[in-house]
Amino acid sequence: MTESRPAPPVRAFQPRTAADDLAARLRTALLEGRFAPGEAISIRRIAEAEGVSIIPARDALRALVAAGALEFRDSRTIAVPALDPDTLGQLRHARLAVEGELAGRAFAALASAADRIAGIDAEVTRALLDRDIPAYMRTNRALHFFVYEAAAAPLLLALADGLWLRFAPSMRILCEAFGGQPPRADFHQIAIAALRGGDAAGFRAAIEADIDQGMAMLADQARHPKHTPSQQARST
Repeated sequence: MTESRPAPPVRAFQPRTAADDLAARLRTALLEGRFAPGEAISIRRIAEAEGVSIIPARDALRALVAAGALEFRDSRTIAVPALDPDTLGQLRHARLAVEGELAGRAFAALASAADRIAGIDAEVTRALLDRDIPAYMRTNRALHFFVYEAAAAPLLLALADGLWLRFAPSMRILCEAFGGQPPRADFHQIAIAALRGGDAAGFRAAIEADIDQGMAMLADQARHPKHTPSQQARST
């Protein structure tokens, strides 16, 4: 007599809505630095720009508020958070814990991926030299998540994704701060060298140092603002 096994649970079908699609597009825009920290976002202008009604625009923005990517400034105004030093400090500690663990777990799976990572890093450098903020934001995230996805740790990956959504708009400041030049300490290159050399501890340390360098620059900017974002609500 064979032992019967319970059938896997059936997940209810959840169709995508106009609000879901719009939230995904706005999420990409936030991750690419197309909205500045402190910038107000008009629901009406988003609706007009995206060709949707007010309701899906409102729902999309509220979903991003729930994810921590946006915030209510008052009952009518939604804005990109301008992160203070304490919040940035918390994000730094969280990123080091989560992303450092992901890098450590991913090392063995990346043994033959050094050339692929180096190729992505070349795109990061090119974006910095061109002062192309969206390209820098896109390629820098692509490098990190190429590493993290190799860890095969979906819970940690989801945590990292949520953390990036919270601080990503502030990352545009780094591209501006580098002034068209790569950083003096290029931890991406150090990580690639460690990967080629089979140095797991060095690889994780380089990824963590890269995180630490970026978050320290953001914290310094928060304490001593050198860049004032537009406060005018816009839709791009």
